Amino acid sequence: MKFHIFFIAYLLVISSSSKADEQISDLISTQLDQQLKLNSERYGIAGQSVRILKNNKLIYQGKHGFANVELAVPIADKHIYPGYSVTKLFTSVLVMYFVENGILDVKKSIRYYLPYLPKHWQKITLEHTLNHTSGIPRYFDIAMKKGRFLPTKKAVFLSLAEEPEHFVMGSENRYNNTNFLILSEILETKTAKSYQTLVQEFIIKRLGLTNTGHASAKAIITNMVSSYQGKDGILLKNNDIDWPEYTYAHSGLYSTAEDLTTFMSALVTGKLVNRDTLTKVQQPMALLNGQQGDYAFGFEYEKRDGYQQIGHDGGNRVKIRHYFKDDANEDSYTIAYLTNGNANSVWTDILADSLMAIVDAEQFNMAHLSQQFISAVLAQDSKNLQLVYAGLSKAFDSEQSAIEYFIWYNAYGIRYSAGLNASLSAFVWLTSKFPNSEKAWSSLAGIWQEIGNKEKAIKSYQIALKLNPNANNVIEQLKLLKK
Repeated sequence: MKFHIFFIAYLLVISSSSKADEQISDLISTQLDQQLKLNSERYGIAGQSVRILKNNKLIYQGKHGFANVELAVPIADKHIYPGYSVTKLFTSVLVMYFVENGILDVKKSIRYYLPYLPKHWQKITLEHTLNHTSGIPRYFDIAMKKGRFLPTKKAVFLSLAEEPEHFVMGSENRYNNTNFLILSEILETKTAKSYQTLVQEFIIKRLGLTNTGHASAKAIITNMVSSYQGKDGILLKNNDIDWPEYTYAHSGLYSTAEDLTTFMSALVTGKLVNRDTLTKVQQPMALLNGQQGDYAFGFEYEKRDGYQQIGHDGGNRVKIRHYFKDDANEDSYTIAYLTNGNANSVWTDILADSLMAIVDAEQFNMAHLSQQFISAVLAQDSKNLQLVYAGLSKAFDSEQSAIEYFIWYNAYGIRYSAGLNASLSAFVWLTSKFPNSEKAWSSLAGIWQEIGNKEKAIKSYQIALKLNPNANNVIEQLKLLKK
C-alpha cells in the first residue's frame, strides 16, 4: 500500500497512553497502544486520539501519529479534531430535551412547526426527519451542483418544493442533511434562540466541555489538527467544506475524545435528559416493511455481540459509540475514536472494533472475528482464514447466509480501508466458500472491473449470470464491458 511521502517519513512516531482506572491490565493497555500503531500502518491514518470508558469510568486513553504531517507535529492531549456529523447527536439531544418538557412532539408534522414548508411534506413528522426516513430531497446534492449554498434555511426549503422526493416516506433509511436542517429550524422557531446558543446552554456549559463548539472551516482554532483525505492509498491535505452557520445542526462541530465521552456518559446517566426518556427513544424506528431501521432518535443504532450500540460517525474520520445491554447490571462501554484522515477511506466501525476486540474479545466476538479476518486477508494467511470460518460457523450456528454476509461485508471493509488490491483475495476466498452465490461472484467481478482486468471481470460476471439469469446489474455490467 502506498502512502504519502510525508507519512512514510514520520510513521515511527511513538504512541502514548494512560490509565485512570485499574479495570484493564497493563498488558491490554499495551496491546491497545500497539493496535493504534498497527491501524496507522494498515490504513495510513495521519493522527488519532482514543478514549474508552467502562461503566462510565476511564479505562484507556491513547494517541498516535501527527496533528500535522508536513510539519511532523505529534498528536498531543491538547489537540482538537473536526467532529463533522457527530453534531447531529447534539441536535438529537436538544430535540429529546424539548420533547421531554412538552415543547415538541415527534409525532407531529414538520409543517405544524414550519407552515411554510411544501404542502406535500405534510405527512412527514419530526420522527421521520430524526431517523432519516422522510424521503425529502437532499439539499446538499443540489448545493454542490450549483457550487454555492443558499443564504438561509428557509430559502433552502422553498428551493426544494419542486424537487422529486428522494424515496417513499418511511420505506427506508437514507442519510440526508436536509432532515437536520429542518430540525434546527424547528428548534430555533420554538425557542427564539439560535442553534449555537441552545448547544451552549443545554450541553456545553452544563457539562463543562472546554474544547467543543462550532466553527467555519476557514476559522483558526487553537490546537486544531490538520485534516487529510485519501486517494488511492495516498494521504493528501483535505480542504473541508466551509459550511455556513445555518448548517451547524449537521456540520461544523469540533471537539476532543474527552469532551465526546463526557457528553455520551452524561446522556446515558441522566444528566441531559431523564433516563426514562432515553429508554423510550433509544429504540430504532421501524420501517414500513416492518424491518428495524438503522437509527434511534437520530442515533446510529445496531445490535451486535449482545450489545445495543448507539452513537454516530463524523466525516468517516470520527466515531463516538456507547455499548449497553438490557440488563443494567451488565457492563457498558463508551468509545471515542478521533482521526484527522487516512490514506483510503477506512470505516470508523473497523477502527472501533479493532480496540473493543482487545478490551474484551469474548464479549465482542463479532468485532474479534472481523479483526481476525482482516488480519488474515492482509497477511495472506490461509490457515487463519480457516480459523475465522470455523469461528463464524460456531457463532452463527452454521447458518450459511449469515456467514456469507459477514465475509462479504468485511471484504468490502478491507476494500475501503486498505485498498482495492488488498481486498481482492478476500473476494476470491468468498467465492471459494460460496461457489453457488451470485452475490459473491458479482462482487468479485466488480473488484476485477475496478482493478481494470476486463477479462476476469467478464468471466466472473458470466458465472454470476448463470447462477441468477435475472440479475439486472450483472446484465448491465456485462453489456458495458463488452462494448
